[in-house]
Formats: sequence, structure tokens, C-alpha cells
Amino acid sequence: MPLLQVEDLSTFFHTEENTVKSLRNIDLTIHKGETLALVGESGCGKSVTALSVMGLIPTPPGKFESGRILFRGQDLLKASESEMQNIRGNEISMIFQEPMTSLNPIFTIGDQIMEAIHLHQNKTKFQARELALNVLRQVAIPSPENRIDQYPHELSGGMKQRVMIAMAIASQPSLLIADEPTTALDVTIQAQILDLLDQLRQKIEMSILLITHNLGIVAQYADRVAVMYAGKIVELASVEELFVSPLHPYTRGLLNSLPKDGSKLKTIPGGVPHPAYLPKGCAFHPRCAEKVDQCTKMIPPLKPIDSKSFHQTACWLYETSPTV
Repeated sequence: MPLLQVEDLSTFFHTEENTVKSLRNIDLTIHKGETLALVGESGCGKSVTALSVMGLIPTPPGKFESGRILFRGQDLLKASESEMQNIRGNEISMIFQEPMTSLNPIFTIGDQIMEAIHLHQNKTKFQARELALNVLRQVAIPSPENRIDQYPHELSGGMKQRVMIAMAIASQPSLLIADEPTTALDVTIQAQILDLLDQLRQKIEMSILLITHNLGIVAQYADRVAVMYAGKIVELASVEELFVSPLHPYTRGLLNSLPKDGSKLKTIPGGVPHPAYLPKGCAFHPRCAEKVDQCTKMIPPLKPIDSKSFHQTACWLYETSPTV
């Protein structure tokens, strides 16, 4: 049984003006100890996927229109708020995009880590402090005995992100959702943070949902990749399959836009459609140079390219010509 199984999930936001279709019938699985990368341009639904799993979608205006989110077989969409509070931060933790705004400036980092421990573990104040020191050591913060009593403004961006990771792993979660965990960090610190997450994954047999738009990070740290576009999964494959044999025109466009030695950068024309005003058929067809007539009329299903493959794509090209 997968650790996490998302089935036919649709998350919409209803406003007075329109309905924003942020997620449309997505399917995902994450197995114990693996890293699944969720990639795509800004606005494609990556963060809404994470917030849906965490039970942090504000309702209203948000509404789960369809689907299930199964964690260890339990449907999180049917869980009570008290059940979700026990799961959230304990069994499933999340690192948010901006550590600068996620940490409370008026409390020490030790107080904030200890609060996360107190919420889910029956520990004395002394025991919680010792655990907080231990997780600070785990995330390689130097001189944790001194850092634990410091305030967020006294730490660098990289240190703040390490503190956020320490808070997230304090209860040794089974699943860690990392939403753009290296945003605003320089390249050297990015590598350190991602190496740290990978080491922790192996040490405590944690699964990671890695949300990113950086395909270089995906190539180095993920086991499988799900490519999102306009609220749908358009391709799902192992890292090797995706980089060697990308199927969906959007995936190929993303890979072609990566910098190459001395060559001019290629871009995908146009932009991601607003989720309240999606085109009919495949949402990528207005930007696709390979579209066929059916692309403008019907939404293609996500399915394997053949009966023996785990490589899946949602593209009508493979209905008419499986060897494209």
C-alpha cells in the first residue's frame, strides 16, 4: 500500500466572480522512503496540492469537488479537524516557501521548535529542549546550544531554512512536503539544504513530496516526477525516463528551456492560463506546436503509454501515434 494516495482530486475556489479550478482530477502516489517531485510553472497547482494534503485549504472559498486523499489508508478529506491536527506536523509535516515569514519574530527558535514538540509529544520542558537541541544538530546548525536561544532575525536565510526543517522533522514524520525549500537561497546553500533533506529521508525512512520548478534539483534528488500544467498531471515517470524520453510537449518544452552550453535559451510561447478561464480541451493546446484537432475539444486522460510501462502521459498524440 502506498504511504499517500491521491485519487481523482479536484480542488476549486468559488468566488462571486468565477470558479477557480486549481486542481482537476489529479492522481498521485508516494511510497515509503521515496522522493516524488512535483514540477511545473508558477500557478499550475503545485502548492494547492500540498495544502490539500495538509488540510489547509480555507473552506469557503475552497471546496474539494471530488476525490480522496488516502494516508495509510485513511481518507484525510473525511478526517475531523482534531484528527487532522494530530496528523499535521506529526505524521505529515511541511516546509513552506518563505522561512523569513514562516518563523515568528518575537519567539526564539528554541521556543518555536519546542512548541511543535509539545503539540504532538508528551514531554517535559527539559525533555522538549533536549529534543530541540537534537534536531538542530540533525540539521547541522553550528553551536546549537547558543542558537536555540536566538531570534529569527539573528539568523541567515540558510539558517532560517534549517530551523524550518528542524521544526518539520521534530516528530519524525512519515511524509515531508517541501514546497520550494530553497527559494531565495544561493546555490551553495541550496545544495546543502537538499543534501540535508536527502540524508534525513534515508536516516528516518521518510518520504518527501518535493515541490519545485527547478529541473536540475529534480534530476539530482527525486526518484519519480509528476509534471503539472493548469491543475492537471500531464506526465508521470521515473526521473531517468522523464529526462531521457519525455513524452508530453509541455515536458519537452520545460527540458528544452534548461540552459545549455553557450546556446540560446528556448522558451515556451505564451503563458499558463488562469485557472478560472481554462481553454476547452487540453489546457496546453494554445501553446503547443504539435496539437491535433482533438486537443482543442477533449481533455486527454493520464495513462501509461503501453501495458508494460509505468511512464504515463495525458496527451492525444499518443492515442493516434504511440511511437511519437
